[in-house]
Amino acid sequence: MKISSKTVSLLQSFAQISPNLLVKTGNKLATRNSVNSIQARAVVEETFPQQFAVYDLGQFLTLLSLSQTPDIEFHEKHLEIKHGGGVNHRFNYADESLVTAPADNPPQLEHLYSFKLSASDINMVVKTASVVSATMMNIVSKNGKVILSVNDPKNSTAHSLTQPLGESDMSFDVKMAIDTFKIVPGDYTVHVSYAIAKAGKVLVFFFESTTSELTYLIAADATSKV
Repeated sequence: MKISSKTVSLLQSFAQISPNLLVKTGNKLATRNSVNSIQARAVVEETFPQQFAVYDLGQFLTLLSLSQTPDIEFHEKHLEIKHGGGVNHRFNYADESLVTAPADNPPQLEHLYSFKLSASDINMVVKTASVVSATMMNIVSKNGKVILSVNDPKNSTAHSLTQPLGESDMSFDVKMAIDTFKIVPGDYTVHVSYAIAKAGKVLVFFFESTTSELTYLIAADATSKV
């Protein structure tokens, strides 16, 4: 089986969320970080013939990158990455108890406010945060107007970015730490939502790609207010 460059790019982004991955039979991939504050789910063009665990996703991706067109052959306890000319890498599966994986079904969501973020918007947020050392992205609704801002709430003299998003009759200030903003660049519909859990409601950002079956669920910062 060959893995497309698009899926490789997706896995590279997943590696920023978690260093390991549980791949399940079929064409759906999902990951989460160790504290379950970030989840990502995608439908890919490949269909994996069996379930297996990867303990070091970065190492696996590096081995794949050693060939232009690697071919993967799956076995019971390992896979082989065939590079051509008889050159093969044997990659052993990990113990599944050693890797983190989200639940099969995502939590139920209650959307509070939705807006669009384009690839250029995301690029602006990420670059601004890097240049001015911003730590937080805020979605603030006040006096009927909704504004996105990128700033450092602990430094009132720091540079910042603001961008109008739309209107709302609600009042809220929902924040996301920049270091949790680990998404594949692209165009998204973003929902400020409550995730319904057994312990109660949790504020989250839910990113839905407008061009592929890719979603991210990122917990809002604890200082958020609704």
